[in-house]
Amino acid sequence: MTEPLLRKKHGADCNIPNECDRVVPAWLIVLDNAPTAVLFLLGTAIIWNANPLLSLLFLAYCCLSIILFWKLICPWCHHFGTTGCPCGYAKIAARFFERKTGKEFKRVFKRNIVIVFPCWFVPLGTGIYLLWTDYSRALLYLFLAFCLVGFVLIPAISKFVGCRSCEIKEQCPWMS
Repeated sequence: MTEPLLRKKHGADCNIPNECDRVVPAWLIVLDNAPTAVLFLLGTAIIWNANPLLSLLFLAYCCLSIILFWKLICPWCHHFGTTGCPCGYAKIAARFFERKTGKEFKRVFKRNIVIVFPCWFVPLGTGIYLLWTDYSRALLYLFLAFCLVGFVLIPAISKFVGCRSCEIKEQCPWMS
């Protein structure tokens, strides 16, 4: 089942035996990233109901958190600089940051993944507060959509599609 998701291309060195030339198709990269973009926009909309200025700062933080992810986590991944990354970050991060050496990926991931937590938990907390203090059906639907995308859809896509065929998923705290 994993072979149709992958195309082989020679030349990349990813330090993963027999898989250095894996190419993740563009549709899979879009499938992996589109829900995250939707999550950020839904979170921004929830926070907008509390404070429009803070919602714009939140959206800026979400974008910054992805860049920080590229800087702090991606350089340690075996897929760095290759087309084997399920979310497509490896090639982008390699344009701006240097590869790190060593077998520290799992530790670095665990230590730095907190940079994206506010993207999930600030809108969650804000939504709960707003539903408690200023309930509306529209806000409820927005909050439910946010929870569905962030806590069901994104993990399901990772588990069943994006990370399913990743050779290093056992080393990755997201999937192990």
